[in-house]
Amino acid sequence: MIVAGAPVMAFGLPGDRALAELEKTADTAQRPPDLSHPSLRTWLAGLPAGRGVAAAFETRIWWSPRGATGTIERELAKAGYRPIAKGQRFVVAGQYGPLREGELDKARQWGRELAAALGVSVTPVMT
Repeated sequence: MIVAGAPVMAFGLPGDRALAELEKTADTAQRPPDLSHPSLRTWLAGLPAGRGVAAAFETRIWWSPRGATGTIERELAKAGYRPIAKGQRFVVAGQYGPLREGELDKARQWGRELAAALGVSVTPVMT
């Protein structure tokens, strides 16, 4: 199973060029997360053909009119991974996070649903 997700930038799934531009223009007081690795868009483009299941998610600010999950799901499907669950959207409180209150619980519940869809028993972790 592949679970893939990325932040929504410019109303969609960012590529390497968008991440490089973000790194150049980012406010040093509010630094984005690690940008030293390729974008998910690039990773998906190089994903070898396979067979299995997948799930997609995105992080977003609440007002984003479009998202990234559709693109992620489409690219995973091209590589042979069928969706096991509807893509999820998790809302961040600031430009780069953290997740808004309640979103981490929503993500944990989604993870339990993915595990159940695979027939895997999960013991909740207390944090």
